[in-house]
Amino acid sequence: MKNKSIKQFTPVYHIEFGEGSVIAVTPRGKDSLVMAYFPQTRQHDWVLASKLHTNTDDHMSLEPIPQDDTDNASDEIHEALKSLFFGVTPKE
Repeated sequence: MKNKSIKQFTPVYHIEFGEGSVIAVTPRGKDSLVMAYFPQTRQHDWVLASKLHTNTDDHMSLEPIPQDDTDNASDEIHEALKSLFFGVTPKE
């Protein structure tokens, strides 16, 4: 994937926003600043092209990012803490 050039409409993957595409590439010295748009969440984010090529960015990648089940665990912990502090709310 290192030889693939990053240009407009190149697919990118965000850990929170899902699949998106590159909408702008701006040269910055020896590197380039990449702006990506994620239509499912209507969000955009920036990343350096060198970080995408080396897959070292914490949030974005040129490869699909596998979803882990840590979100489900944190939801369960959040619900447990909420019921502990606020009590169980009755269902209508």
